[in-house]
Amino acid sequence: MYKYNEHTDNNNKDNPSTIDKKFLDALSEFIQSVESEMDIMLPGSASLQFLSYYKIIDHIISQKLAKNIIIKLLCSLDEDSGRLTKQLVPFVGYRSIKLSLPKTSANSLLFIRDKQDIFSFSMDIRKKQQHDESKRENHKASDTIFSVNDWFYSENISIVINAVYCFDIIWEEKENHDKTIKEKKHSELLFDVISHDIGNYHQIIQNSLDIVTSLFKKSNNNNPNGLSQNTERIFSFLTNAKNALTRSQSLVDNIRRLERLDTQKDLKLILRNLPEAINNAHCTVDQTLYHNNPQGKRIRFSMKVVDSHHNPTDINVIAEDLLEEIFVNLFSNSVKYTESSEVKIDILIREYFIGEVKYWMITVSDYGKGIPDLMKKDLFERFYRQAKGSGLGLSIVRTLVERYRGKVWVGDRVYEDYSKGTTFGMIFPAAEQ
Repeated sequence: MYKYNEHTDNNNKDNPSTIDKKFLDALSEFIQSVESEMDIMLPGSASLQFLSYYKIIDHIISQKLAKNIIIKLLCSLDEDSGRLTKQLVPFVGYRSIKLSLPKTSANSLLFIRDKQDIFSFSMDIRKKQQHDESKRENHKASDTIFSVNDWFYSENISIVINAVYCFDIIWEEKENHDKTIKEKKHSELLFDVISHDIGNYHQIIQNSLDIVTSLFKKSNNNNPNGLSQNTERIFSFLTNAKNALTRSQSLVDNIRRLERLDTQKDLKLILRNLPEAINNAHCTVDQTLYHNNPQGKRIRFSMKVVDSHHNPTDINVIAEDLLEEIFVNLFSNSVKYTESSEVKIDILIREYFIGEVKYWMITVSDYGKGIPDLMKKDLFERFYRQAKGSGLGLSIVRTLVERYRGKVWVGDRVYEDYSKGTTFGMIFPAAEQ
């Protein structure tokens, strides 16, 4: 099983050249015998320095060039290993890792050849004592003392399989992590473009449309015969353009909110009153309709606390200023999917217990065209395809509800008849007074 299992004989540990030649020859032979792939795991920059000092890196690169073998290297990255890593990267697959190991001078290196056998060793590293100040400022590899403690070679199937399994898991996890970081940076770039540049363009277009629309209105006031047919069509197109721009800006605003939710790590949650937040959301949507409402819709809003002994001021949850966004999105959906001019929205608030834990349950019901059962399953997903708008509104609702340790669901206002309207339900932990 083990061809080698011994300590190197370093009679003079102040001289790095005393590393056992038998050990170096065995490691070199192991590397040269690789036929298809080699996995290497190094715990720190000291390991890379050791491999560089004894030309082992050169052997690895030579094997790559001679046989075109696949080499994977896992190594912790720091300032000392940067130069050596750049030397290797063109020839090997490299993943930097952070190991939470106890601080020690010992380093264990592992080489896996063709997933068949293993060469492993442990080494110490320390610096020579420098009395000359000029030498202290110019450390070289020769100023480092390496000593190999023990080493072994094994082709035991169980040991090799376990080592390969651990290596592959770490490699895959690091690969996924690097991919996630890359995608996050890309999404941040896209977000910056959308939120900044497109937002600026929106403002310019909005101002221009406002000016043109104002000029048309003035022209109409000065013309006793009213607008001509062509002028009316132009005015209609301008109105449509303004409405489309408003929806586009709403998409940008929703993306900003989602980005804020995803990136904000330290939540500063406070006591928030639910009825107050719901009323604020109703006022926001009502004002939006007042300023931009070509269909002439109006909201008929009602809110009721089921148990009358509860004072509305006592119905509180732990949240923050984004609590209103939940209800703004739900109310906006009701307006969007109600075809009649009167948009009825009913709010019910009641106590709800799970075990001994008290929650507040809120249901938001409308009388719109409803949501078929097949569409309910994916309703809260981002960029929901069948939504009239961006498909982000209900994703924001779910994100916020879960942010406040709550749950949200969707159902029919009338049981098993989705065409009579939709009910969104949610629960939040009740805040202690």
